[in-house]
Amino acid sequence: MDPVTQVMLGGAVGYVVAGKQAPRRALLTGAAVAVLPDLDVFFAYQNDLDAMTLHRGWTHSWFVHTLIAPLIAWFCWRWQQAIDFKKMLLLVWLVLITHAGLDALTVYGTQLLWPLNPPPVSGGSIFIIDPIYSLLLVTGFVSVLLRPQPQLGGRIMRLTLFLSVLYLLWGLYAQQSIAKQTEAALKVQNVDYQHYQVSATALNTLLWRVIVVTDNHYYEGYRSVLDGDAPLRWRRYDRGGELIGDLAENNSLTRINWFTQGLFKVEERQGRAVVSDLRMGMEPHYFFQFEIAQQNGVGWEPTIPEQIPVQRDIQAGISWVWSRIWDADVQPISDTGS
Repeated sequence: MDPVTQVMLGGAVGYVVAGKQAPRRALLTGAAVAVLPDLDVFFAYQNDLDAMTLHRGWTHSWFVHTLIAPLIAWFCWRWQQAIDFKKMLLLVWLVLITHAGLDALTVYGTQLLWPLNPPPVSGGSIFIIDPIYSLLLVTGFVSVLLRPQPQLGGRIMRLTLFLSVLYLLWGLYAQQSIAKQTEAALKVQNVDYQHYQVSATALNTLLWRVIVVTDNHYYEGYRSVLDGDAPLRWRRYDRGGELIGDLAENNSLTRINWFTQGLFKVEERQGRAVVSDLRMGMEPHYFFQFEIAQQNGVGWEPTIPEQIPVQRDIQAGISWVWSRIWDADVQPISDTGS
């Protein structure tokens, strides 16, 4: 989730835990602690692919949070003792694990169980920036900051936090509803798929993007909760099955296969193999594309993975999403496919 929203959530959690003892201090302490897991964006990584797949790694692990929470709580308690240590420990631990938990609901991928090595949790039930969810938390945060009395600021905080939780639950419900419709459509159309993912589109939880992967192809479709009985329409694209086989021993491809749980494509561009994470973006523009190998005359030679900049019209994409929410007949933003 975006850093501002995480700070607001941390403040809300801090207030719920220790707001009776010190409203503003609990709020601000929670907000400060919520920043810590995302400091990994400043770490030095060996290459671009590591920067992607190691972000939200050990700094977002619930095991690490549990181990490090007493130390962080002790420093916070030493800085100001208006909150007793037991409450401070609970505050710090809850802020850390809710930070990672919220991130896990987004599609990016969060390694909640590091150092264990299951694929990152990639929920997709909320977009990385969601104005409704964020605005609820901001309202509660500002109310306590300006009016810390429980009769006013406290009531607003509790109400907005409750509504924000309901909003997250709505996202999970809507996602599961679309997933059932997806499975039914794939069964009717006799698509033998490996994996699929349903994820919220930009800034909302009304329109959902569905990506389905087979051995040689992938399908992209969109489904609004307002579509009614309209069929789920797909565009089919080449996934690069032969090239994936040729690069089976490529470490970078193995890494992104693990990180995306198979939701990727590979294509050749001027003698270079480029892998794209299909979970983030809209056909044909994907946020994360990496060059991972190049032709050497006899085969594919691995290269240091380098991210390829993507030209995209964000405003046009958001405008298309808004139109598609209300109209199932809006044509896909891409102009290719089958």
